[in-house]
Amino acid sequence: MTPIWKDYDVLLDLYSPASPLAFMVEAERDGLYQTLYYGHNYLRPGDAVNTVRINDIVATELTRGLSFLGETDNPFVEILVSQEEPGDGSFHNVVQEDFYADWSYDPDFNYLTDALNVPICPLLVPGQMVPHTFHNDVLNVPFSITQSTEDTGQYNDDFNLDFAILGEETVIEHIPNGGAFQTAWLDLGDYPTASAVVTGPNSYKVVCGQYAIYYVNAYGGWDTMAILGKVKREDGVTHHTTDQLYKNTKTSNRGRVNYVNELTTKFTFYTHYLTNEQSARMHHLLNSPTVYLHDVAKGHVWPIVLTGNSNERKQNGLQQYAIEAELAQNRIRR
Repeated sequence: MTPIWKDYDVLLDLYSPASPLAFMVEAERDGLYQTLYYGHNYLRPGDAVNTVRINDIVATELTRGLSFLGETDNPFVEILVSQEEPGDGSFHNVVQEDFYADWSYDPDFNYLTDALNVPICPLLVPGQMVPHTFHNDVLNVPFSITQSTEDTGQYNDDFNLDFAILGEETVIEHIPNGGAFQTAWLDLGDYPTASAVVTGPNSYKVVCGQYAIYYVNAYGGWDTMAILGKVKREDGVTHHTTDQLYKNTKTSNRGRVNYVNELTTKFTFYTHYLTNEQSARMHHLLNSPTVYLHDVAKGHVWPIVLTGNSNERKQNGLQQYAIEAELAQNRIRR
């Protein structure tokens, strides 16, 4: 199956231009077939062949989940398209297929050889999750973590040996992958003194901060960005009311009733100053339809929707972005 960032068009056999053609899309897992869609496709006006584009149908099957939230990663499955034979209702596989790059596709990117992580800047905050997405069927993904450690065999010359000399050590943790084209998540909370993380071609430095954002980049992989500038939060309440009967014998019939309140939470995140090279990768975040906010200090992870952004160029060529976002789920009180 070709990655979802390319248009995936399937050519159906043209039996009758006047009739819609029934087709079915299935996903194969461990020799079993799951029907993702069954429907009819019409010949478009002016077209001589009947084609169907199945990007949206198969997109959910190719999504890498947030496994640390209990969301199961879908394996990189084979997608099958079949067409119904006119008259007898049987299906035969359709093998003609074409792949087209849309305007946002990077023709220099090869998902078979390139890592699907393109972090904007190599910074992490203590306690966050670190993703690594790639096309590989290895069972475990190696993460190299550099952390401070106490060397109990060496002390300074203090008479009570009070102060242990702190050193650094590098440990390797192998995170289960779960199948080809998957995301492995390292929990940096297991390494409170970590100062650096290396996974695949990417090296990160751990710095102080409270918030991290996780998002699906333009190549379909998960990335993260630490929010190191200030964060502004605004909570707004919408009161929904309705008019009831005026009848003083019932408390619900007292005229206007507030039947539900919605609390909307908005954020404005200010990034640290980014170089031009880092700013050129900001589209991976700003154009992402799947974004999560992690308040690392409180341990809360929320789905958010990006609603706007602006950037300011400094005299030294660095840029700072203000990113506006809302929680994807309003809190309701009835």
